[in-house]
Amino acid sequence: MTVSQADDLFLRIAHLKAAIDKETAAHRKKLADLELEHKAKISGPLAEKEALEKELAAYIMANPDRFEKPRKHPVGQIGAYGITTDPAYVTVTDKEALIAYALENGYDDLIRVERTVDKEAAFRRITAGEDLPGAEAVPAGDVAKLTFKKGYADQLEGEK
Repeated sequence: MTVSQADDLFLRIAHLKAAIDKETAAHRKKLADLELEHKAKISGPLAEKEALEKELAAYIMANPDRFEKPRKHPVGQIGAYGITTDPAYVTVTDKEALIAYALENGYDDLIRVERTVDKEAAFRRITAGEDLPGAEAVPAGDVAKLTFKKGYADQLEGEK
C-alpha cells in the first residue's frame, strides 16, 4: 500500500466517522427533545395526581377507624386504598456526614466498601511471573492509532 492509498483509507474512515457522529448527535438531540416534551406533557397531570394522593392520604389518616377490618377499601375492579403498616427504616440526608461520623467512631458496620482491582499491583505480580486468573499483562509496544482533530467533520464537508 502506498502512502497515498493509506491517506485515502484514512479519509474514508474520517467520512464514515463523521456520518456516524452526525447521526449519533441527531439521535441524542431527538432523545433529549422527547424527554423534555414528555416531562412537559406530564407535569400538569403529575402535579394534580400528587395533590390528590396527598388529599386521599389525609382522609385515610384522619379516619383510621374506617380502615380497621378490612384495612383496605376496594374500589370496583380498579384497586384499593387504605392503611398498611410499614417497617421502621432510615433515610440518609447527608451521606458524607454519616460516613465521617462512622469513621471517627470506629463504626465500620455503617460503611460498605466497594472492592476494585488495583491494576498496577496486578501488573507487578504478573510481570514477576505470577499467573493471575482473570488478568493478563499487555506488553508495551507500538500500536496503530487514528486521531481526528476537533471540527474534522466540517473540514470534510468543505472537501466534497
